[in-house]
Amino acid sequence: LKLIMFFRPFRRHVFTLGTGAALCLSSKPTRVTHALDRGSLSDSQVTLYQFESCPFCRKARSVLDYSRVPYTVVEVNPLSKAELKEVAPDYKKVPVLSVEGHADTVQIRDSKAIVQAVLTAVNAGSSGGPSRRPPVIPATAAMWPSKETEPMGAYLDALSDVEREWILWTDRVLVQLIVVNIYRNLSESSETFDYLLTHPAFSLFWKYAGHASGTVVMNVVAMVRKRKFGLVDERQALYDTLNAFVDSLEGDFLGGSKPCRADFNVYGILRSVQSFTTEADMFANSNIGGWYERMQDAVGTSCARNTIARGPQLA
Repeated sequence: LKLIMFFRPFRRHVFTLGTGAALCLSSKPTRVTHALDRGSLSDSQVTLYQFESCPFCRKARSVLDYSRVPYTVVEVNPLSKAELKEVAPDYKKVPVLSVEGHADTVQIRDSKAIVQAVLTAVNAGSSGGPSRRPPVIPATAAMWPSKETEPMGAYLDALSDVEREWILWTDRVLVQLIVVNIYRNLSESSETFDYLLTHPAFSLFWKYAGHASGTVVMNVVAMVRKRKFGLVDERQALYDTLNAFVDSLEGDFLGGSKPCRADFNVYGILRSVQSFTTEADMFANSNIGGWYERMQDAVGTSCARNTIARGPQLA
């Protein structure tokens, strides 16, 4: 039971045991907020506390890259949470964005808040939002429309009701489909943990123990989720959902000629499966490729000062 709780799925997706960068500690006062002053990112030390393959963390990275904000990545140890305890002792989730300025350090928690804060601070992204509501399709009827309520936060009040729905849809539908697909069998579940085998900070024991236990536990989690949502064919459900998303585009993006907040939320989630079998299959069997390539071009190259190797497939 303790092992299952450790690998609790997509409370924050995939885990990394160890750190990927030195901690950014400061004696300056820290305040937790949901907003950044315009221009505050241009002359600050920006640090992102993350798990490497976490889709929520990938949302944050996508807007930092899009906004051309240099940042340092700190990989959080999911067992001890030592890296977070130093900067956010009352918080146990990722991502956490730390922006250290001249006078103080601002901390933003939750991926939705980070996306909104960064884009607002640099005055980037589409000023408009989608007019079509998220798709309702038979394969994901148990997921959407959502029967659960979730406070979206006052920081999203500036967005339209439709765009807020899309952002909720990404967590209620798209994240769940990613979970049941990347862990659907032992072979695919194993590849999601390959980054453990090449992480330089891990002992040999942690590399192989983490890889083996994570593979098995998350495969069980995926099977439970599949039954919960009544999915007959999880791959086809993913393809149908992505095609329905593409059909909802209003131009090149949901936001029209430029990506809106919802575009970045979707892109971050899909970017988290980079190099996995699921990624190859979704490109081969759905229409998502064109939008994804446009998002890649818009986001540009990574502005991270350091990178975390994702396994033998990636340098």
